[in-house]
Parts: sequence; structure tokens; C-alpha cells
Amino acid sequence: MPLTLNFEWEEARGAKTLSNPSNARPADQFADAPAKQTARQSAFYRNLVRLAEQTGSRTLPINFLTIDGAPKRMDYGCIKIAEHAGFIGRLTNSPSGVVETITLAWEP
Repeated sequence: MPLTLNFEWEEARGAKTLSNPSNARPADQFADAPAKQTARQSAFYRNLVRLAEQTGSRTLPINFLTIDGAPKRMDYGCIKIAEHAGFIGRLTNSPSGVVETITLAWEP
């Protein structure tokens, strides 16, 4: 059963950090380039911190249910930019050959 958030996922004005579920990707298919800190990326980081606080874990699922029960996944671009910035660790594939979780680069 997927994790259900106990908070409302924050979105930046005009820029989504969540997407509808889709085919999972292997780590080598996350291709976004490094980027400057934006309101969108800041909202994404705040959501990761809240998710880490909720779960008590540095390892976070990419796919989950929102507080209203909608299935969602973290935006792949936000994930890759977070990796470039060192906010999360290196993306790695699960045994199924795709990225299913991300790991914060610091202790929550």
C-alpha cells in the first residue's frame, strides 16, 4: 500500500512539483541539467523536509497518495535538480531497475 501524506503538498505558483503517476524511470534517464534555486525548487525541498519528518526517514518514496487520496509522483526534473544541488544523494535503481525512492543527503 502506498504512503499517504499527512500534509498538503506545496506547489510553487505556476510551477508544479508533482506529476500524475507514469512509467518509472531508471536513474540514467533523469536528464535535467543543474539549475538555479527557484521558487519551484524551494517548494520541492520544503516538501521533502516535511515528508522526511512525517516518515522519520531519509529515504523517501517517489510515488505516494496526496492527503486527498490522489496518486502522485514527485516531478522528475525537481528530483534531478535536487541531486545536482546535493540536496539528495545519487539516484540509484531499485532491484526492479527503476528509481523508486530518493535519499536525503543529510539527516532529518
